[in-house]
Amino acid sequence: MSTTGTTDTTGTTAQPVQLWTRDLGSCLHGTLATALIHDGHDPVTVLGAPWEFRRYPGAWSSEEYFFFSEPDSLAKRLALFHPFESTWHRSGGDGLDDLREALEAGVLPIAAVDNFYLPFRPAFHDVHAAHLLVVYRITDTEVYVSDAQPPAFQGAIPMADFLASWGSLNPPDDADVFFSASPSGRRWLQTRMAGPAPEPDLDWVGHVIRENVARYWQESTAQTQTGVAGLRHYLDQLCALAPGTDAASEALSELYVISWNIQAQTGLHAEFLRNQSTKWRIRELAEAAAGVDAVAHGWTGVRMTGAHARVWERHRPDELRRHSTELVRRLEVALNQLELAADALSRRT
Repeated sequence: MSTTGTTDTTGTTAQPVQLWTRDLGSCLHGTLATALIHDGHDPVTVLGAPWEFRRYPGAWSSEEYFFFSEPDSLAKRLALFHPFESTWHRSGGDGLDDLREALEAGVLPIAAVDNFYLPFRPAFHDVHAAHLLVVYRITDTEVYVSDAQPPAFQGAIPMADFLASWGSLNPPDDADVFFSASPSGRRWLQTRMAGPAPEPDLDWVGHVIRENVARYWQESTAQTQTGVAGLRHYLDQLCALAPGTDAASEALSELYVISWNIQAQTGLHAEFLRNQSTKWRIRELAEAAAGVDAVAHGWTGVRMTGAHARVWERHRPDELRRHSTELVRRLEVALNQLELAADALSRRT
C-alpha cells in the first residue's frame, strides 16, 4: 500500500510511502523497513541478514521498539552487514519544524509516540503504550503518518492529536505494564544508508551465515549475555525466579519487551534464508530457513508464558522451563542446519 506524491500548503512534496510488516514483527522493524524501501533498499535483505542473541542485564526500557544495540546505533545493530545508520533526535517546542526539515531533505522521520492519543489505534483514549510510526507529510492542520502495525493505517490525523502523542509522558498504565511508563519526549529517529549496499551473491550470503553462526557459538561475556551460552544462562535465571516477587515481575516484564524484537529478527532471518533458497534452489538453505523459523515460533511459548505470569500472576516455572528447553533445542538444530547451508553455498562458488 502506498500513497502518491502530494503537496502540502508549504510546497513540500510528500514522497510515496509503503506499509511493511510481518506477523512476528513490531513497529521497530516495520518503520525501519518503510524507511529502507523509501530509499530503494530491500528490508528483508538489510534487516533479515543478521541473527543474534544479545542481552545486557538491566539495560531495557518499556517500549515496543526496544532492541539492545549499544555501543552501536539502533539501525547499525539491526543491519550488521550493511552501512545502515540511525540517530535519535529530541526536538524542542512543538518540534514540527525539525520534521519538516527532514522531509524536505528526503528523510522519513520515525516518531516515538503514545498510542493513547492516536485516533486510528485501538488504544485511543484507553491505553498508554510506547510505539513508533513514520511521518511523511505535514500541513498547517494535519500530520500524515504511516503505521503498518495492525490495524494498518496511512493518512492524516489532526495535528493536535499527533503532538499530544509525540509529546506524551506515557504514564504507567495497568492495562499495558510492558510498554507504558516511557515518555515520548518529542523523540524521532533519522536513518540513512551511509555507503553502498553489498551485493547479496553466493559469497556474501555464505559469509553472513558463517558470521551469524560464529556469534551464536562464541562464549558469552560476564557483562553481556550473547549466543547460545548467554541465552541458556538467561533462561536458567528466569526459571529460577521466586514466583510473586517484585524481582520476578521486573524480570518477566523485561522478557516480554526484549524478546519481541529478538523474535522478529529471527523470523525475518528465516524469510531472508527462504528467499535465497528459492532464488538458487539450494535445499540446505530451505532446511535452514525452516529451522530458524522454528526458533522464531519457539520464542512465542517463552514470551507468552512469561507475559501471562506477569499480568495474571500465573507463574509456572515448570512450563517456562519446558518452553525454554525447547527453544534452545531448536536453536542448536538450526545452527547445525545453517552450517550445512554455508557448506552448500561454498560448493556453488
